[in-house]
Amino acid sequence: MNADDIVYLSLLLASIAFGQLYRQLKCQEARKWVGTIVGLGLIVIVSGIHILHPLFLTGTNILILFCTKKSVCHFVSFGWSFMYLLFFRVCHYMGLEMPPAHTNAVQMMITLKLVGICFEVHDTWKKRGQLKKSESEEDKKNLVIQLKYEEVDPSPMDVFHYAFNYVGVLTGPYYKYRVYSDMLKGTAIDGGVDCFKSMLQRIWVVPLYAVAFLLTAHYFPLSFAEGKEIFRDYSFMYRVWYMTPVFFNFRMRIYSGFVLSECVCIMAGLGAYPVSSEPKPGRGPSKYEALESSDEKETVPKEYNFETVHNIDEFGADFTPTVRAGMRCWNMTVQYWLATNVYKRVTMARPIKEALTMFTSAYWHGVHSGYYLSMLTVPFILAVEDYFDKLVRRKLGETGQYMYDWFAWFVKMQNFAYMGMAFLLLRVDTTLHYWHSIGYIYHGLLVFMHGIAQYVNLIFSKAQQKLKKSAVTAHVDDYTKVRFLKTKDEGKPSKESDNHKSVTASTKTNGDVVEDKKTQ
Repeated sequence: MNADDIVYLSLLLASIAFGQLYRQLKCQEARKWVGTIVGLGLIVIVSGIHILHPLFLTGTNILILFCTKKSVCHFVSFGWSFMYLLFFRVCHYMGLEMPPAHTNAVQMMITLKLVGICFEVHDTWKKRGQLKKSESEEDKKNLVIQLKYEEVDPSPMDVFHYAFNYVGVLTGPYYKYRVYSDMLKGTAIDGGVDCFKSMLQRIWVVPLYAVAFLLTAHYFPLSFAEGKEIFRDYSFMYRVWYMTPVFFNFRMRIYSGFVLSECVCIMAGLGAYPVSSEPKPGRGPSKYEALESSDEKETVPKEYNFETVHNIDEFGADFTPTVRAGMRCWNMTVQYWLATNVYKRVTMARPIKEALTMFTSAYWHGVHSGYYLSMLTVPFILAVEDYFDKLVRRKLGETGQYMYDWFAWFVKMQNFAYMGMAFLLLRVDTTLHYWHSIGYIYHGLLVFMHGIAQYVNLIFSKAQQKLKKSAVTAHVDDYTKVRFLKTKDEGKPSKESDNHKSVTASTKTNGDVVEDKKTQ
């Protein structure tokens, strides 16, 4: 652990402790200013003069929000903020001083917040317009409830306070402006939420993650994967295996940071909502009817949780069987931002939407090619997973699905470790050199599995075509059925015709007898 990490860890722990004092502030204005002043102080400690970057971005976004139309402010903010993020990362090529690594994390989170608040303002404007035009009482009722718990009307200073509040300013998690506004009102805190107990229930795993991180960092350093020794003196299988402990070390580092960041939010009382409202990470409550009913029954004790600021589901990230499910458990508040402001806004086919979302995520993380090599592999993995789920898993029984899921989990973790090397090595030459040394094994596996999926799909489609064709040729129309029955009846006399023949024969016989008697 280097000096920067020690400073970073110390600031997170200090922010957690400060939350105990911050919650005691009853005045909203006091909470605004104290939170902002502490947040600015944290940024100065890790960034120094480079605090000018987030200050400039915030000022320009305030101008965008209040000087452009509400119908386009979100698009303008998105384009400008992500362009400035690129400038921030390449400014040292233009003669400016390169910002510290921790300033990059600050700039990333403030970018999400500023773009996010513009989207919130736009959505508020849009829903108010829909409410005026709506003629359906049911639609009006739904829009009124949505606006009650989603609408925002920030002032320029409100935007500034939201951007620089100390909660989440260093490394997240992301939270909406409406969530920040609800924290300032202090409803949950005044309702008796035990923030300290909730924090202890979340933070107890951090020492375990920290020990695992330190041990694996000592025995399996990333620098070894960049040196010549691993390529010269170690086997192909060792290099394939070495990705696993390196990725484990990365996960322990991220898990520790994310959990501590969640604890900062919990101690400040941010993101506390009734369990009945089904809060979602990054969003807040999703079941507004429950909030309406809880307002009517204030005498009933409410149960709260901090799911809104829940940023990492460690068990889900490690043990869900697919890449798709694992990604949903990773950096969940940012996943919400990407899903809400990118994926759902694009009206294209699902694979294209997924590719654009992953590209946005890679761009947000940085300019290094490793981010793109890693994240733009994901859409292809998701496509193969979906193919095999439809062609294989759904056709298996309970035992078969259980075995399939364990095999899929193993492949998922190897894919994560493989992509993780690009995410950590960052440079295109070091990443491709390592992947080349193991024969691009998981890219090859991806192509192979995709080929199998296409082949099986082709076989099934041909079999279905043959069945349809045979069903068409075997079809017998009504006219043919009638002709067949008539022919059958002609070939096989019925009981009525037999009786008729017997009656005729007996009549003829009786007639002969009568004639004989007359002759006599």
